[in-house]
This record gives sequence, structure tokens and C-alpha cells, in this order.
Amino acid sequence: MKKLRTLTGVIIVSFFAACQPGVQKGAALSRIYINYIRRLGLLAGDEHIILFDSQYKIKVSGNFFTNRRIAAYWTDENDPAKSYINYAFYPDIDSIKRRYFKVSADVSYLEVYKSDGEKFRVFVKADSAATKCFFNSAVLMWEKRKLAALKYTMQQ
Repeated sequence: MKKLRTLTGVIIVSFFAACQPGVQKGAALSRIYINYIRRLGLLAGDEHIILFDSQYKIKVSGNFFTNRRIAAYWTDENDPAKSYINYAFYPDIDSIKRRYFKVSADVSYLEVYKSDGEKFRVFVKADSAATKCFFNSAVLMWEKRKLAALKYTMQQ
């Protein structure tokens, strides 16, 4: 009986670990998942994911930033109306706000405001250090790319 409880515990822990991998470096994602994200139209050939987080299974939920954009997706096979794919290339982002939550029931997120007035959220459910790292790195990448685009425009 004790072995059965231990085995059940291991299975449950493995299940949750598989569903919520936490913040990962893009290079750690399998080729299968990278190809899936490409099929969603969220990765170009010369683009690579820097950091990635999922609140469920990667084929259902993804929040990440690349060397060219910030993106989030949710695919709901049972209710396609709840599915979404959101992204913005760095030059098209007007501002980004960080929303941190310390309560475990709430998920921290970046609110991305696009120049066209649209906005979307990029969720990260990780410990506070990993969440801050994701948020700060994403904002830094945006600032760097936006500045580079501005310099290029001014040189023209």
C-alpha cells in the first residue's frame, strides 16, 4: 500500500511538472515545440526564442519573447472562441507595464501596449526571481530593439 501511494505521488508530481515547466530558455525547448510555435506563425526563420513560459501544456499555452517580438498564445480545442494568438514586434510596441502578484492564485503578467492602440498580456507563472528575470529581460530587449530601429530611422 505504501508503494502504491509513493508511485501515485510520483505520477502526480510528474504530471504537474510536465504541465507547468516554468520559465525556460528558448534553446531548451524541443524541436517539436519550436516547430509548433512556427506553425502558429509566431517565429520567422531568423528568429529565436529567448525565454518561454507556459501555464499549462506548451501546445495549449505559451508566453515568450524573441530577438524580434513578444508573444502569447492559448489554444482551446474544446472552445476555439477562447483561443488567441497575440504578438507585437518591438518597433510596434508603445509601452510595457509589469504586473506582479504575490498571491499564488494570480499570475503575474506583462501588459504590452501596441502603437495601434491594441494591447495584450504575456503571463508568467514562476517564482518571483524567475518572473522578474523574464519581465526585465523582455523589457530590456524591447528597449534595445526600439532604440536600434529609431537610430536606423534617423540615419535615413
